Amino acid sequence: MNAVSRVLLGLLIFNGVTAVGGGLALMTGVIPDEPSWVEHTDFRTVYFAGVILLALVGGSALFAATVMLKRSVGWQAASILSGWIMVVWIVAEIASIRGFHVLQVVYLVTGVAVIWCTPTTPVPTTPTSSPTTQRGAPDRTG
Repeated sequence: MNAVSRVLLGLLIFNGVTAVGGGLALMTGVIPDEPSWVEHTDFRTVYFAGVILLALVGGSALFAATVMLKRSVGWQAASILSGWIMVVWIVAEIASIRGFHVLQVVYLVTGVAVIWCTPTTPVPTTPTSSPTTQRGAPDRTG
């Protein structure tokens, strides 16, 4: 795993673990309800926001980290989607609570960094210098 992949994995784990922790804290009341946070939303409490933070934001980041570690096909899509979910979550949070906190900048940056660090094409697992034909397949080069 190269340096950029290690950074990406660290970002995904950081986003996932902290989003799950934040979601649990909102749902259990560890972070007290602030009436101003839900004043401009359809929600009476921050409980449902905690569910979304835990399941969607945290779950997508942890899922992306898992499939990246397993080198599953399509892990790049999961990673990019996770980054976009974080970015949209933070923008929607700022818009809905109509407030600002320095942690929102941190998570906006980590979401963008996940998108930026994710390779757009699959990383080859074995280097190849030229295409090869399958064993037994006729050579159609001329």
